[in-house]
Amino acid sequence: MPRRGSGSPGASALTTAELRLLPMLATHLPYPGIAEEMFLSRNTIKSQANSIYRKLGASSRSQAITLSRELGHACLYWP
Repeated sequence: MPRRGSGSPGASALTTAELRLLPMLATHLPYPGIAEEMFLSRNTIKSQANSIYRKLGASSRSQAITLSRELGHACLYWP
């Protein structure tokens, strides 16, 4: 399956799975905790997170969250 927006930075480049992971990254749970909550493997979470960082041009989780908020990801504004 082709990747949506491959090679272009920003919100449109993120896959559905990566968009589902974003709010979990904002909780600051460690990857094993996120994996447990999402019923996915730790490796899947790590791979998706690294893909998010790469696509957004972020070098850390905090930077990825900040960039995602700047791009207007509503899922990161939940109370």
